[in-house]
Amino acid sequence: MAKQEKIQSVRGMYDVLPARQPMFKYVIETFRKLADQAGYQSIETPLVEDANLFVRGVGTGTDVVDKEIYAFEDRSSKLIALRPEPTAGIVRAYIENGMASLPQPVKLTTVGPMFRYDRPQAGRHRQFWQLDVEIFGDASPAADAQVIALANRFFNEIGLKDIELSLNSIGDLESRQNYRIALAEYLEKYLDSLDDLDKERVITNPMRVLDSKSSKTAEVLKNVPIITDYLNDRSKTHYQAVQQYLDSVGIKYVQNPLLVRGLDYYTDTVFEFVGKREGQQSSVGGGGRYDGLVELLGGVPTPGVGLGLGVERILLELEAAGIEAPKENAIEVYVAGIGEATNRAVFKLTEDLLVAGIGTVGGIDKGSVGNQIGKADKLGAKYVLIVGEKELADGNVTVRNMSTGEQKSFVADKVVDYIQRELA
Repeated sequence: MAKQEKIQSVRGMYDVLPARQPMFKYVIETFRKLADQAGYQSIETPLVEDANLFVRGVGTGTDVVDKEIYAFEDRSSKLIALRPEPTAGIVRAYIENGMASLPQPVKLTTVGPMFRYDRPQAGRHRQFWQLDVEIFGDASPAADAQVIALANRFFNEIGLKDIELSLNSIGDLESRQNYRIALAEYLEKYLDSLDDLDKERVITNPMRVLDSKSSKTAEVLKNVPIITDYLNDRSKTHYQAVQQYLDSVGIKYVQNPLLVRGLDYYTDTVFEFVGKREGQQSSVGGGGRYDGLVELLGGVPTPGVGLGLGVERILLELEAAGIEAPKENAIEVYVAGIGEATNRAVFKLTEDLLVAGIGTVGGIDKGSVGNQIGKADKLGAKYVLIVGEKELADGNVTVRNMSTGEQKSFVADKVVDYIQRELA
């Protein structure tokens, strides 16, 4: 028989193995806790959406739509896509489920996997997890500051003190129209010095050039017109107010006039959080305001602002900083059985403890009591319950306190109550 080819994970996808789960869980649960405390309600949207949702919402000419989206026809020949980011899907759910009729603002949060056909590298996968919050129905600069402040609290809570906040305003539609004209005029003077893709963008969407990763284009951008010089009075006032709110609570930031973010739906405030892993700057997430997106996708005009953070990149920052997840041990009791005759008793006692809400592992056919006590110690169990043939005959269980080494004998049907009292 021919040897079968070993099946491996798809390139760009990865397994979150048990050794990394404590930190993965810690990051997600900390974010969810802080979002809950700030009044964000959880929402789950499908991993698969109509591909047009992202074409219309995210925008053609962006890397996400042009290069990275996982789009394919289903069996009914409908073009669908794996979600590359959460905001468009949440906006679709907001519109479709009549959430505009709810008391505004509506504050929503989600955590889950996203998909982009990107070049795999450290902290960048084709399936990646994102932490997200969105606020609908609040046009005030305070809402922008609120989502930024949530991220700031989150980074402080998990111990990342060196995350830098980069801030900019790309203005409203009127401001951007004036800026695009000035930007295009400037870039056209340097077409021969631009990357090929950026030459196309000068014609189709010149602001996308500001988001270029090309070293050739970076040289041209050193003297590019500054977008904040083209803000109208409304956008300028909004941006100044955001800064004042951040200043009032001591949140530090740097103004980056080239920051536009990679998605077309943004308006006015945009921001990005940058880590300093191993001396290199790396974005761990960001967001901004998107006041026209709800209307663009078929809803009534509704202001919005949101934030997205990448779990994998945050984990790399934590590892580089030497930060570990707080130790939490779900296993409190180990039930050790000695001899085959005790297997059913060990199984029943383990189930009784689990039903009582006590984290328990049962040792059935697991060797000597010494070996099992050693395993219990590695698991971090506080108590070992020993069931041998003598205990089985007498209807007793030996309870060993792992911190003191003290052992006591209890009637079998009383031992669960005893453990509950001791743990309490």
